[in-house]
Amino acid sequence: MFTRFFLMTMSVAVLGLYSCTGKAKGKFTVTGTFKNADRLGLAGAPLKVYLQEVSYGKDLAPVSLDSAKLSGSNGSFTLSGAGKLQAVYELVFGDNILALPLIDDASAISVSIDLGKKDDFYEVSGSDASNKLKDLIIIFGKKNFEVERSFAALDSLKRSNAPDSVQISAINAKNNAVEDLNTYLKQFINTSDNATVSVLALGWANRSFSTTDFDASLKDLVRKFPDNGMVLGMKKDYEQQLAQQQAQMAESEKRQKENSWVGKDAPELSLPDANGKIVSIASYKGKYLLVDFWASWCGPCRGENPNVVKVYNEFKGKNFTILGVSLDKEKEPWEEAIREDKLDWTHVSDLKYWNSKAVETFKFESIPFNVLIDPQGKVIGEGLRGAELENKLKEVLN
Repeated sequence: MFTRFFLMTMSVAVLGLYSCTGKAKGKFTVTGTFKNADRLGLAGAPLKVYLQEVSYGKDLAPVSLDSAKLSGSNGSFTLSGAGKLQAVYELVFGDNILALPLIDDASAISVSIDLGKKDDFYEVSGSDASNKLKDLIIIFGKKNFEVERSFAALDSLKRSNAPDSVQISAINAKNNAVEDLNTYLKQFINTSDNATVSVLALGWANRSFSTTDFDASLKDLVRKFPDNGMVLGMKKDYEQQLAQQQAQMAESEKRQKENSWVGKDAPELSLPDANGKIVSIASYKGKYLLVDFWASWCGPCRGENPNVVKVYNEFKGKNFTILGVSLDKEKEPWEEAIREDKLDWTHVSDLKYWNSKAVETFKFESIPFNVLIDPQGKVIGEGLRGAELENKLKEVLN
């Protein structure tokens, strides 16, 4: 009944990224009534309720502002604190058995709790922002559950190699669930008149929004709350993240260029085929050769295989062929995948997974990966997938 409320503690922590510039401290009081506290399952043990301010920063414990002992299963309590105005707090019962989020947008907040109810067991009065946060958590939780369930269903179908028509239906269901979640979040953010709750909603949206949608929503919040420290903090953090990502991309591109095989002679690699016969890259000199690194257990590789089959059938009569190099660990699934995906070219593997000689030689860090070698043994392309692979082959073979 109460497990899902542990999510609230983790969820409000996203505000910690943007709340360090909160307003000056102000005093506020939380009065509460409770019923059926015995439902928390403490078997008569003393129960306390704490008013805690959410701590902002990795691994920081929440700050307890006040506490009260609950007498019996039904009763009342009064807690007070002084914290940042429009910050996020929690009423925590026992040792994190139950946590209810609050926002101090008023000096006096009342909470009515009935732990005998299965759903919607607490009400807040005097705090409009707290009620908006409660609605956000409930609706977001339901819609996000549908998203996670659709992803899990799709993943299960992929692992079981379900028919394409079934997988396409699951993909559509997943896309619809994500779109429904994003539509709700966009509407909530656009219509919200509270910066704290808006920032929380946009923080969650970061997991499903496109970069364009996130950027647009953040700009709208800045226009709506131009002087709000939390919004400006989110903007600053977002800009820093973008700058870091751009720097990382630039560094990655630099490393890729430095480590690229393009323009270099292909290194020699000899591995056994399924019958134990040694096959070497050098033996293909005089042909255009695509060395395709993959594995039967690699989902993206299996997803790319139809495209590889397509270009093989299209160009195999033009002095072009493929050598499949697998990172499989066992022979049977490797051969089965070759048959299932109709990979009608030579395949080799030392069946050593990531300890394969192929990884040591070509120094790639992920699969699918490939290199395209010209008849003279020079690499003229790498990491070619989809239309990029077909276009490169048209360029050199037509």
